[in-house]
Amino acid sequence: MDTLIFSQTAIFRLQQLGSQYYHLTGVRHKLATQEGILDLLREAALTSEQSVSNCYDSFVIELNKRQIDALADRGIKLQQPLQLQESFARPMRKAM
Repeated sequence: MDTLIFSQTAIFRLQQLGSQYYHLTGVRHKLATQEGILDLLREAALTSEQSVSNCYDSFVIELNKRQIDALADRGIKLQQPLQLQESFARPMRKAM
């Protein structure tokens, strides 16, 4: 199985997500392991707590298509960040 590789920024965002999730639930995920990362993403996607959702969205925004596909291959279907959903819902302005 290929190793998941993230940018420095994505790793930072993942650490923030792990910290926020820990403060909310008391559950720690070992981010040094692939299983720990995948478990955190699965669980964080289901929470309605705003601070965790914000960290989750910040992590997802940092990912490129290859990384999203690699996570999907491991059973992680990422939710589109709310900010992006809202921006796609609005029509684009026409340049003049």
